[in-house]
Amino acid sequence: MLMYHSIGTSAARRFRRFAVHPAEFADQMAYLDDQGYQTVTAADLAERQASVTSLPERPLVLTFDDAYEDFYTAALPVLREHGFRSTLFVPTAYVGMTAAFNASTGEVDRRIMPWSAVRDVMAEGVEVGSHSHTHPQLDLVPGDILIEEISRSRKLLEDQLGVPIEGFAYPFGYWNRAARAAVADGGFRYAAAVADLRMSPGDDIFTLSRLTVRAGIGVTGLARLVSRQSTLWRRGKARARLPFSRAVRGIVPVMGTSEIREGPPGT
Repeated sequence: MLMYHSIGTSAARRFRRFAVHPAEFADQMAYLDDQGYQTVTAADLAERQASVTSLPERPLVLTFDDAYEDFYTAALPVLREHGFRSTLFVPTAYVGMTAAFNASTGEVDRRIMPWSAVRDVMAEGVEVGSHSHTHPQLDLVPGDILIEEISRSRKLLEDQLGVPIEGFAYPFGYWNRAARAAVADGGFRYAAAVADLRMSPGDDIFTLSRLTVRAGIGVTGLARLVSRQSTLWRRGKARARLPFSRAVRGIVPVMGTSEIREGPPGT
C-alpha cells in the first residue's frame, strides 16, 4: 500500500518531500503498469484482510492523503490513462479551502479540492475515505475531540457524497489504542496508518501500514519500495517509534477542532 500526498511542481522547502513532480509520478505509474501491477482500493484490501474477497496476482493500493487539488488536475489524468484505481482520504474541514494543518511545513496555502471535485473523482471510481475533520494528531487529543473528529468527518462525507464511507486514514499516521477504538466504533471498516511497512497477511485491519512515496525517489526508488520486505526488525522499529514520537510531540500544544477557523465548505 503506497501513500502519496501532493502531485505538484512547487512546494515550500519543508514540504518538498511530499510533493512528487507530475512527470515523476507519470513515470512511476508507467513503471507499475509495465510491471503488471493491478491496483485495488484500500477497501478491497481490507476485505481481503478479512478473508472476504481475493485479490489479483500483483495487487497494489495507491492512496492519496489530504485531497489536494493537484490530485484532481495532475494525478487523476495519469491514473485514468493506466486504468488505475486509488483511494483518496479527505480532511473535511478544509474542503474547498487551503491546508491550514500544514503550518509546520510552511504549506498553508496549498489548496484542497472542493466538494464538486470530490464528487467527480468518486464518479470515476476513486474510493473516498475520511482523513478526520480538522487533521489533528489524534493520539494526543482529548476523548471528546477524538470522537467529534471521526464522527463529524464521516457524516459530512456521507451527506455530501451520498454513499457509505468505509475507510479512514490517521492524520500524520499517528494513532493509539483510543484512536483505533474510536475509528472502529465510528462505523468504519478499516483504517490506514503509515509505519512505512509493506502489508502482511494478518495485519490489523484498523492500523494498515503504508509505504510513503517521497519526492525525488524516481522509478528506481519506487521499485525498491514496492519490493521492500517487512522484516521483524523493521516491524519492531516501527512499533518502538510510535510511543517515542508521542512523548516528544506531547510537549507542544496540539491543534484541535476548536482551533480551526471554519469557512465555506466549497462547492
